[in-house]
Amino acid sequence: MRKFIVWILIVISWNVMASYSLHIERDNKISESEWLAICESDSSLSVQEIAKATNPQTGEVIEIQTPSSCVWTSPILRKKYYFTYSNGSITLGSDKAQIKKAKKLAQLLSAKVVGDEGEEY
Repeated sequence: MRKFIVWILIVISWNVMASYSLHIERDNKISESEWLAICESDSSLSVQEIAKATNPQTGEVIEIQTPSSCVWTSPILRKKYYFTYSNGSITLGSDKAQIKKAKKLAQLLSAKVVGDEGEEY
């Protein structure tokens, strides 16, 4: 079961599992309501409170709570990218397309995109 849960997290690109994460941050914390308002105003983003994955061996559907997360579907790549809100910042992966979108979101929030080691993108 543990291997299956890890597999699910990888399949849905769960940011916690990424080897290196980026964050949209600013000095004063981003409020959850402010983040969700941005998500709801952008037609390329959708709020996703629950992530689902199907076990390919058993067909069992597993759900994971993803409160205040938004999914962006790249219009060019048709790939889904996750932006996860937690404690005043938004965590994302390090894919180039996602970084480009994150910079646009950060601008709307008067924030910046930084890496785990504090470097700015």
